[in-house]
Parts: sequence; C-alpha cells; structure tokens
Amino acid sequence: MDVLDYRSSFVINTSAIDGTEVNTCRTQILARCVVRNESTGEVGDFFLGKECISEAMYKDTHVAHIPTSEASIIFSDVTSALNKKFADHSNDISQVGSGKTRRLLHDGRYAYWSDVKFHLSKVTKCPLKSRKEIIKATLSCKPMTGRTTIVSGNGVWRAVVEYPIMYMNVHPPDHGFQVDAGPVLVPNFFSNNTELVSRLDYAYVMYNQMGKAEFVIRKPTRVDGSETMHYSEVLQMKATNQLYMLTNCS
Repeated sequence: MDVLDYRSSFVINTSAIDGTEVNTCRTQILARCVVRNESTGEVGDFFLGKECISEAMYKDTHVAHIPTSEASIIFSDVTSALNKKFADHSNDISQVGSGKTRRLLHDGRYAYWSDVKFHLSKVTKCPLKSRKEIIKATLSCKPMTGRTTIVSGNGVWRAVVEYPIMYMNVHPPDHGFQVDAGPVLVPNFFSNNTELVSRLDYAYVMYNQMGKAEFVIRKPTRVDGSETMHYSEVLQMKATNQLYMLTNCS
C-alpha cells in the first residue's frame, strides 16, 4: 500500500441525467481506509472526499439548497456512498451503490456517474522513527502523512487508516508530540451491514505514542430533543501508528 500525498490526490467524477452529462466535479481526497477480512480475503479500499454544501449547479441565484446539508462521498472503485448531513439527523441521507446507481437529487430527479477517475499521488516517503525526527519534521514544516492500523477483537478484520498530518502538536523540551487528524474513515467492527462502505464511520484520530490511538467518532447525538451527527463517541484502541515525511530521507 503506497503512501499518498493528499495535497494532490483527487477523484474526478462526471454526473449524468437520462443520458446527458450535467456536471464534472473534482474532489480532493481527505483520507483513505483499507479494510481486509483476514478469514475470507475480502478487501475494500475507500477514499473520503472533501465535503461541500449541497448545491444547485450553474444557477444565477439560489445556489445553496434549502434546507442546507453537508454532502460528502466515500469513494471506491466498486461501491461508494453519497452522504448528506442535515441539521436534524432524521433528515440525513446515505445513498450507496456503484457509479451507475441512480441517486436521488434535491429536485426529485435522479443522476448517476457516467465516469469516475482516481488521481492518486504516490510519493517517496521517509519513515519518522523517533520522537526527535517527528518534532524536527513538524517544525521544519515538512509535509507528512500518518497511518494507523487496527484489528478487530476477534482478529478477523484489519484496517489501515491513512490521512494527511494537517494539524500537529509538539513540545520539544519533553520530546512530546500529539497527532489530531481528521476527518478519517474508521470501520465499525461490530456492524453487520452487508456493504463494507456502510460500516465506515467518520472520525478524528488522536495519539501521542505509537501503540494506541483514540478515535472520536461521528454518531447521532441528542441536542435539545432532537439528534444531529456530531463527533461525540470516544473509542480507545490498541493500534500501530506510523508517521512519514513526504520527501527524500537525506
């Protein structure tokens, strides 16, 4: 599994309605998650796209859909999920399927993807093997990518979560560092959903050592009598964390 440079990794997909192409969108990739069933060999390779506000295309006015929603896509080369998050969780929508799946639009029409291309920027990586190296790379403003590997309690599922290091804490006097990255994709190992993409949660990953991590997971959260999706569930896990500098090691 190659380390990605998320600054220049994108998905470009073209949407069509009734055989007519209507829009092409370039979406920057925010994170990657590769999930593997160690018993069956089943593998899913998923990419989280940058979120946007749901919009009407190429109108002079009233571009934003009302009510507003945050739209994001979990892409894969087999099955993807178009997710829309509204203020009220009861209105949230997740439309799962292949590129050819007809997905409901805000105006009641249905669109599908006539073309999907992955532009994955793979780069030379230099593993950061010590706290000193991590702190030096951070304060030198070197581009960095992180990777966290987790395994289900029964050992059946294994996931590699990868993400850019866009925010980092360091404290050189104590050789301290602390990653706080997201959103990322993390699998719910307890889910029985038949689609792997539907087992993925949005989360932030946090750690200050290499043998464990905390995931702050987006879940339905009750606020003033209703529910909204919020990063409210904290999950502590054994993990293998790795940090890479995206440059030559010399």
